[in-house]
Amino acid sequence: MTRHQQGSGNSWQKESLRLELARWLAVALEFTLAADILRTAIAPSWDDIGKLAAIATLRTLLNYFLQREIDGHHARQAGAEDAVSRP
Repeated sequence: MTRHQQGSGNSWQKESLRLELARWLAVALEFTLAADILRTAIAPSWDDIGKLAAIATLRTLLNYFLQREIDGHHARQAGAEDAVSRP
């Protein structure tokens, strides 16, 4: 195995680890958003509703970009596997 092949394997492992962390972060963001919605539903004021809207918007954007990154990784990985399997 050449040094370049070792480096690309290490890079792939780092990216896989980073994306696994991104998946768990997306799940955590969904749970915290649900908790904020429940907290606001109990005794909402206009201030609370405004804060919830801002938080929900930010968390939705974060989830969107995390999911785009994960999907892009899967597409690149599938493309690499196709390239390797071709004669």
